[in-house]
Amino acid sequence: MATSHRIIDVPGVKNFRDMGGYRVRDGRQIAWRRLFRSGHLSEFSGTKADTPAPFTIGTVVDFRSEAEKQRNPVRWPEGWNPSYHPTPIGGNAAAWVQELYERLSSSPFPARELRDQFILAFQTIPIANASGLRSFFDTLSGLEEDEALLFHCTAGKDRTGIAGSLLMKILGAQDDDILADFLLTNDAVDLEASSSWIADKLSEKAGRTIAPTDVLPLVGVEEAFLDAAYASIDKEFGSLDQYLGEALDLDQAKQENIRALFLEG
Repeated sequence: MATSHRIIDVPGVKNFRDMGGYRVRDGRQIAWRRLFRSGHLSEFSGTKADTPAPFTIGTVVDFRSEAEKQRNPVRWPEGWNPSYHPTPIGGNAAAWVQELYERLSSSPFPARELRDQFILAFQTIPIANASGLRSFFDTLSGLEEDEALLFHCTAGKDRTGIAGSLLMKILGAQDDDILADFLLTNDAVDLEASSSWIADKLSEKAGRTIAPTDVLPLVGVEEAFLDAAYASIDKEFGSLDQYLGEALDLDQAKQENIRALFLEG
């Protein structure tokens, strides 16, 4: 199915999409309407009649920290009561970005430093937060045969992007498709409008003009981010297979169980 069909317009939720339809190495495909990913749900304003997709989801995994949830609290609209799994996955980019906001009035906007912090976050998250990723895959493995799951963070692009790419690796997706799904954030989110809005807000705070291109790492993703995650895994564990087994406790039997749950055809 076309890429555009994966992106679902959900009022108040950024980057909501269905991960189904990718053909994997053994000829099967990832099942539609079973695996979803998104940004936070706190501003979701749809109903079952006009936005049915979320209401089919029985389990939600939330990668956000307590501080993030205080800013955007967990809430469910009437008619949707999923099983909720708070599974915090940290990263050093969020704290650094907060520091960036606080120093804008006294220093130039550090565009290169911002991008470097996101690279560092992608290097750090799979290693320092392996326990959270392990819990995510434990939740996946425990689903009922036809149950749908959504996993999300705040923007649905960094922590969610890493988890999604690892899941697609386990399911046997082609590397090109894994990268395409990761980069789909750049289509699901209006990068131009989002970066312009953030740049305007930061310019007000800084008292000087900040270019929208300088803030792109805050709203979009790039191939180098995902490359950084896999390079870090290889450096620390020698291979992805070693990482899955040692850090995430995903032996071949558990991986095959996940494939049985989410592949069809």
